[in-house]
Amino acid sequence: MRSPRQLSYEDQLNLFAERGMTLDPDMRDKNLNAIEAIGYYTLKQFAYPFAYRDGYNTPDYDGLSFDFVVKRYYQDKNLRINLLHAIEDIEVSMNSLISHVLGDKYGPFGYLEFSKWADKNISKYALEEKQFYFKKNLLRQAYNSNILDLDYRENLNEDKFPTVWLMTNLLTFETTSTLIRLMSDDNVEYFTDYFNCNRDELVSWLECLNFVRNICCHNSNLLDITLSTSALPPRDFKDNLWFKNINGRVSYTNKIALIIVIVVHMMYAINPKYRFDNIKRSFTSITRDVDGSIEKLGFKDMDSFYEIFRR
Repeated sequence: MRSPRQLSYEDQLNLFAERGMTLDPDMRDKNLNAIEAIGYYTLKQFAYPFAYRDGYNTPDYDGLSFDFVVKRYYQDKNLRINLLHAIEDIEVSMNSLISHVLGDKYGPFGYLEFSKWADKNISKYALEEKQFYFKKNLLRQAYNSNILDLDYRENLNEDKFPTVWLMTNLLTFETTSTLIRLMSDDNVEYFTDYFNCNRDELVSWLECLNFVRNICCHNSNLLDITLSTSALPPRDFKDNLWFKNINGRVSYTNKIALIIVIVVHMMYAINPKYRFDNIKRSFTSITRDVDGSIEKLGFKDMDSFYEIFRR
């Protein structure tokens, strides 16, 4: 087996060419700058969906333009930034709702006793384990936080845990999703009424958006994503998504379109006047460059894409 070795930017660019990618000789300096600024393997991520692969490490790019790959990277970046803006709004709203529900029903520190508000069908041992790790991580996050209100003793209990209204400002999206998943049906009902969905839908959306948020924050390829988790499509947008029907069983897309409709559905509940212009523009620019890309990205057609924003 050949040992890995450092390749110059020139060698990396030549490797793309050797594997069938077309490069404009008049743009050599610009292409080298793109390799240097973005990185070989990042660009390879965006080229892979258009390559023929005979084994994992031997893609044949078959005339794919290097300039197209760089452009697609920046299109994906724009879409990630715009989706992340909306996902962060959803995260903030979810945490605000959690603090309202748990604070109103169980007081400032009742959230620390999971048995008070969690689903009674969860085993005592499993619940105590989740409570232990939650509290351990919460104390660490509070210690490292720069929230000024955590310095006031009236906002903490004797064990230095913050009130529920401060606690939710320390949550990661993953922990937010976990708390919702653990809640009893009567507590989750507040959230399902708010977002016009059922429990399974809401949990699947939060798990999906947590996964997507991590992709957006780590500069990964979002455009060509295939979700491994089975997020349920919002019922009001099912007709806008690509699906297949096999022996009467309908299977909806697990591509970027599913993420977009989840974001749009939840944002309409949070802020009916939210402007989706940046998401629309960044997504539309992507579909102009590849024939049939709208179906590959999970929408039935462009009209179906635009229709989700008409409220």
